[in-house]
Amino acid sequence: MKKFLNIFNKDKRTLEERVLEIKSGDARGREDLIEEYIPFVIKSISQITNRYIETENDEEYSIGLEAFNEAIDRYEQKRGAFISFARLIIKSRLIDNGRKRKLDTVAIESEDGDDNIIDNVARVEDFTNDIEAREEIDGFEKKLLEFGVSLQDLVEQSPKHLDARLRAIEAARFIVENEALKNDFYRKKAIPANRISAHMKISTRTLKRNRKFIIAAAIALDSDEGIIRNYVVLVEGGVNIGIQGESAQG
Repeated sequence: MKKFLNIFNKDKRTLEERVLEIKSGDARGREDLIEEYIPFVIKSISQITNRYIETENDEEYSIGLEAFNEAIDRYEQKRGAFISFARLIIKSRLIDNGRKRKLDTVAIESEDGDDNIIDNVARVEDFTNDIEAREEIDGFEKKLLEFGVSLQDLVEQSPKHLDARLRAIEAARFIVENEALKNDFYRKKAIPANRISAHMKISTRTLKRNRKFIIAAAIALDSDEGIIRNYVVLVEGGVNIGIQGESAQG
């Protein structure tokens, strides 16, 4: 599963490895990681509170950042995916805050007030997340096969460089955000290379070379909220949030 997700982001270190290095005393790494994952923190808070979050003078935003920092301190490999664990910590702290203030801005799904709720739920969260990920990837694979693309194709043929991946994802977004192009994409089972080339000034040769990756990214971006879509969005924002990669054109 990790090998599959890495087609979108080929950073040498996993997020979990970075967190463990930070826990060993990498203060600069902690600051960088928190800054990089501000979009994730904001999105998590918005999903939990069901409202727009401002980064200035917003109590929930401050709580979310503190919770993310707490997740770094508390994370252990047995927790599974760090992202899932961090989201759980953020949710728990917002729930605690909602209870204290007696507000209805946070949907409280559990009546358990024990401070050990994180420890109790984390094991279930990891298990559920794994099942959901597997089911989501299975569904994604079926859609890919309709275009004659396999997961192995993506692992072997995805662009090697970060800027090439970002341009391919940009091309995919151009497809899904244009209703006519998207309809043709699904009907013809092919990318509209000439239209993309004219709009984005990318050669059709480059588009065809990255065709399978663009197809995968378009399907992912057009899917419901989920692990794969969020992963693509995260990589797409990598220039601003610090995802590293080679910067030569692929």
